[in-house]
Amino acid sequence: MEELISRLTEKAGISADQATKAIDTLKEFVKEKFPMMSGAVDNLLAGKTDAAPAAAPAESGNIMDKISDVIPGEAGQKVEDFAKNAAHKAEDLFDNAKEKLSGLFGGNKQG
Repeated sequence: MEELISRLTEKAGISADQATKAIDTLKEFVKEKFPMMSGAVDNLLAGKTDAAPAAAPAESGNIMDKISDVIPGEAGQKVEDFAKNAAHKAEDLFDNAKEKLSGLFGGNKQG
């Protein structure tokens, strides 16, 4: 999550605290819209203070690509495809929110 906070602070021009709040809001929204993905969202966006440990940094690849390794067969592939689709939708939502928030938090400062 630190990498995401860093990108947000850099690209949206907001503080780390504001980025953390934005990510938390996004997590809540996605979990509300996709309750069956709640655990995956928590694991994917786990932070230093979250109870769930983050994935080991030595592992390469995306967690979304490993779902079918954990859930065997066609069901695993369907869950993986669904998760990837949900992640893409969440990214689009996040990008839209980021654009709106950057204006609210000093993205359009005059001075």
